[in-house]
Amino acid sequence: MKFALALGAALALAAPSIAGSADPSAAGIGFICGAENTGAVAANPAAMLQGVGAEHMAADTTNREAQAWFDEGVRLYHAFNHEEAKAAFAKAVQLDPACALCAWGQSLGLGATLNYPVSAEQTAQALEIANRAAGLVKPGDEKTKGLVAALQVRYRPGLSKTQSDKLYGQAMDALVRRFPTDDNIATAAVHALLIPARADDYSGVPRSEEILKAVLARSPDDVAAIHYDIHATEFAGHAGQALPYAERLEALAPGASHLVHMGAHTFMRVGQYEQVALVDARALKIDADLQKLMDRKGPLSSQRYYQHNFLFGLSGAMLAGDAALALKYADHAPLAFTEAGPADKRVTVLSRSLIAYGRYAPERALAMTDAASDPRAVRIYRHYARGEALATRGDAAAVGRESAALEALRIEATAAHETGNAQIAEIARDVLAGRAAMIAGKPDAAAPLFAAASRAQEKAFPVFDNFDPPPWWYPVRRSLAAADLKAGRYGAAAEEAQRSLKDWPQDALALKVLAEAEKAQGKAAAAAGHLAEARRAWRGDLSKVPLDLT
Repeated sequence: MKFALALGAALALAAPSIAGSADPSAAGIGFICGAENTGAVAANPAAMLQGVGAEHMAADTTNREAQAWFDEGVRLYHAFNHEEAKAAFAKAVQLDPACALCAWGQSLGLGATLNYPVSAEQTAQALEIANRAAGLVKPGDEKTKGLVAALQVRYRPGLSKTQSDKLYGQAMDALVRRFPTDDNIATAAVHALLIPARADDYSGVPRSEEILKAVLARSPDDVAAIHYDIHATEFAGHAGQALPYAERLEALAPGASHLVHMGAHTFMRVGQYEQVALVDARALKIDADLQKLMDRKGPLSSQRYYQHNFLFGLSGAMLAGDAALALKYADHAPLAFTEAGPADKRVTVLSRSLIAYGRYAPERALAMTDAASDPRAVRIYRHYARGEALATRGDAAAVGRESAALEALRIEATAAHETGNAQIAEIARDVLAGRAAMIAGKPDAAAPLFAAASRAQEKAFPVFDNFDPPPWWYPVRRSLAAADLKAGRYGAAAEEAQRSLKDWPQDALALKVLAEAEKAQGKAAAAAGHLAEARRAWRGDLSKVPLDLT
């Protein structure tokens, strides 16, 4: 299989020297698409991108070039190519300063999005442009007038971000009700209604789904509508409903990294973990190509969504048991996340990547050396990776020592008020302690340890808000199921495996435990079915994954 990642040769991973510190659980949480709040990256307005959608929105201009750049801005805005969208709208305004809709787009692009807020200074600039656009609206152009007026409401001085977002959504919803068959107004309105979800306000989601249902009935290939449908269904708790669209989005917008990635949100929720890994690998390739096209300097990690795509893809590869691809991601980490880029991203990515070595390249994990200057996150994940590697050797005592080291780091992190690091260290500590007990043939001792780790995971990182991607790499409840199975508690094993699968569907190792528990209970048909599912989901030999490492 040919992977899209441009990865170098495998690295002998010595301990990375990383300046700064980071809370590894923070990345990818809070914003549903994990946008990293990096500074704006200059875009090249002379480069019109291909494969980013086909939306057309007739502007009030006779200048064909201005219309083309305006359409480009609309497409890029909905594709979350944020800086490129701003540049395209600005180019349209430059080509036709009298185009009201072009100015509307320029103002729109300066506002907050589903994934990030903006500063007061940016809001003031956006309002100034919206006011200028209002003066350009042609008589009788009620749609443009309404779009501009909605922005004027949004950017009104004295509003909090919450008030601004809510009022904007209400204004755009009112515009949809006036023009119910206009897809461009509809998709802009849906984005507006979803923006409050950035602050965990999901009140606009039902109306968003209602609007999207109508748009997609009229225009099933509308890229913006599909993008927002994936978000809306995920927010609503029925992500699988977007699967038919998620499966087609990449083909409709193969040049838009974020849209190629977007299918992963649905794939992760329905358990298509290998697809998560593959689409994000392709998204990373598009990011790299865009950096060359735009002649941007600096590491790949400086791009807004690069870390998000990377972590999502790594998670998918690990959950799918795709050792080769997981190691490719891990090897790629120090190449893309260099010391020249943001330190927090580098720490988070290199830390989480270590798990791939612990599970799939134990000799490399055990060859890693410590450095006093390493951030706590790196040390936490390194000890965990070593513990997983030692577990493959069956060395219970050594695994236990790594667990003890994690407890010391948990105490340090707690004292330093590093909540995320402390949570990860707690989970990792108990997982390794459970592994050690399993290896020692003591599943009754392992079960409460895995139960504690599972409770800690589910409390710190509830799946609804933390699957974007998951901060901890696998559902620890499946290890609890494995301990019950080894102890001969077949009913309990099946129950825990099913509980795990409810939140982490199609997890191959949980399915395998469930199948073995059912077989032991004499449920041959159910066992055969679940084992077949497990084999389809796993990109390796399931028989080589012992119960002690499940």
